[in-house]
Amino acid sequence: MRQFVKILFACLCAIILFVLITVISLTGIATGIASSVEETELQDNSVLCLDMNETVSDQGKENVLSFVGAGEQSSTGLNDILASIKNAKTDDKIKGIYIVTGTCSNGWASLQEIKEALIDFKTSKKFIYAYGEIADQKSYYVASVSDKIYLNPSGMFEFKGLEITGTFFKGTMDKLDVTSEAFHCGKYKGAYEPYKLEKFSEPNRYQLSVLLNDFYAEFLQTVSVRTSIDTATLAKMANEGRIKFPNDAVANNFIDGLVFSDSVEHLMKGKLNLKDNEKIEFVSPSDYAQTIQTSIREKNKIAVLYASGEIQDGEGNDGIYSKTMTTTIRKMARDESIKAVVLRINSPGGSALASELIYHELMQLKAKKPLVISMGNYAASGGYYMACAGDSIFAESTSLTGSIGVVGVLFNIEAMMRNKLGVTFDNVKTGQFADFPTMSRPMTDLERAWMQSYLDSTYTIFKSRVSTARKLTMAQVEELAQGHVYSGKLAKELKLVDQFGNIDRALQSVAAMAKINEYKVVEYPTPVDQLDEILSSVMGKKREEASIKQLLGDDYIIYKEIQKVRSQENQIQAILPMNLDIK
Repeated sequence: MRQFVKILFACLCAIILFVLITVISLTGIATGIASSVEETELQDNSVLCLDMNETVSDQGKENVLSFVGAGEQSSTGLNDILASIKNAKTDDKIKGIYIVTGTCSNGWASLQEIKEALIDFKTSKKFIYAYGEIADQKSYYVASVSDKIYLNPSGMFEFKGLEITGTFFKGTMDKLDVTSEAFHCGKYKGAYEPYKLEKFSEPNRYQLSVLLNDFYAEFLQTVSVRTSIDTATLAKMANEGRIKFPNDAVANNFIDGLVFSDSVEHLMKGKLNLKDNEKIEFVSPSDYAQTIQTSIREKNKIAVLYASGEIQDGEGNDGIYSKTMTTTIRKMARDESIKAVVLRINSPGGSALASELIYHELMQLKAKKPLVISMGNYAASGGYYMACAGDSIFAESTSLTGSIGVVGVLFNIEAMMRNKLGVTFDNVKTGQFADFPTMSRPMTDLERAWMQSYLDSTYTIFKSRVSTARKLTMAQVEELAQGHVYSGKLAKELKLVDQFGNIDRALQSVAAMAKINEYKVVEYPTPVDQLDEILSSVMGKKREEASIKQLLGDDYIIYKEIQKVRSQENQIQAILPMNLDIK
C-alpha cells in the first residue's frame, strides 16, 4: 500500500509540474504574440520599402511564434505588396518607394504584377529609388521601373539570359536498385522523366525552350524600355557576356551609378526634406497593409480563395487539400453575403482525383454565383483542371499554365530490399490482382494494361473539362493538351486563358458579373486557430520541416521530391514535369 501511495504521489507531482511548465510556456508565448501583433502607426514622410530578397507568397502570413523558433519566419504576401503600392499612390504620408535589389527567388508572374503596380504608382510623381549590393535578373526586372538604380561599387550585377535546370534521380535509383515504370498521356507530359531519364526528353526540351523564350522576351522588353537598347542587341550582349561587372552595367545604361547605401539615403533625404542626422521612416508592405483602412461597410462581399501549392487528397493547410478545399468552397456557396468569388491559383498540380473533387465543388459554387480565375506563377496541370470551373480566366504573360495531361509512376524496391538489406517479400492472395499496386515486385503485362487504361480514362475526363470550359471540340483540346506547358502569353493566343490581368482585374470582372459596385473583399482560407498553430508549430510537423529545411539548405528541394514520391502511393498525378524554376 505504501508503495502504491508513493507511485501515486510521484504521478501527481509529475502532472502538476507539467501543467506549471505548460502554463508558463503559454504565458510566454501569449506575451510574444501580443508584442508581435502591435499595430503599426504610419509616420509622416514615410517610404515604402520593397525587399526583393524576401520570399513572396500569394497570401501573406504572420508567424507570431517565430520568436520561439516555431516554424518559418512570416511570409510577405503579394496581396499586401499590391495593396500597399496601390494605396501608397494616394497616401500623403508615403512619399516614395525604396526597392532593395538582391537575390530574388520569386516567380516571374508575381514579379510582373509588382512591376506593373509600380508603373501605375509612378503616375503619382512620387519617387522610386532602387539600390542593392547585388542585382540579379529578377530583382533588376522589378527595379528597372525606378527613377534611379544604384549598385554598390563592389557589388554584383547579373545579365546573362534565363535557364531551367532539371533534377533527375535515375542514377540515384540505379545505385539503390530501385526501378520504376512510368505511364503517361501526352508526349509532353514529362513528370515521370526525373525517375526514368538522366536528362530532358526531346519533346520536353522543345516545350521548355519555347516557354523560356516567352519569358525571356518579356524580360528583354522590360530591360529595353529602361536602357533604350533594342531587344536583339540586348540578347546578343547577354549571350556574349558583355555585362560582367557593375561598371559594365553603368556604361550601358542598365543602372545609374555605383555608390554606397548612405549615398542613396542622402538622395532620398533630399526628396523628403530631412536633415542628415534625421532618420528615414521605412515601412514594409506587411506593416503598411495593417494601417490601410477600408471605408467600405457594404454587406456585399467578394471572396478571394487562394489555392496555393501542390494538390493533395484529404485535409491539411500546407498546400491544396481536397477535403479542406471543398469544405471552404461549400461554406462560401452557403454565405449569401458573398456575391462572387475569385479563385487565385498558384499551383503546379498534383493528385488527379483531388483536382476532380475540387473542380466538382467549384462547379456547384459557380451555379450559385460568378466565379473568375486569377492565375499566379503556376496554374498548370491540376491547377488548370481547377481553372476550368471558372466563368473566365485571367493570367499574366509570365504565368505558367497548360500541362493538360496525367502521369503515373510506380516503383519497385524488391531488389533494393534484397541486395541492400537482405529483406525479401512473399504473399498469399486470392487473385492475381489482389496485391496490385505494390512496390515489392515487378508489374505484369495485365497490370500495365490496367494502369494505362486508368490513365487514359482520367485523361479523357480532364480533356472533357477543358472542352466544356473553353468551348472546344475534344479533337481541338487534344491538339493543345498532351501535357504541353505554355506561358500565359501563348495560352492566351491558344484561347486557354481569356485576358491578361492581375487579381485586381479579376475582381473588377467578377464584380461586374455580379452587378455590384461597392463590395468588401474577404480572403480564404482564413487564419487557422491560434492554439492549433501553437501546438502544430511548437510540437508538430511544422517545426520538424523547418529544422530539416534549415539543415539541408538548397538540397531541401531534393528531400521534398523524395518525400513526395513516398506520399503519392502510386496515385495518378496531374502535375508539371518537374519543379520549373526559371531564373
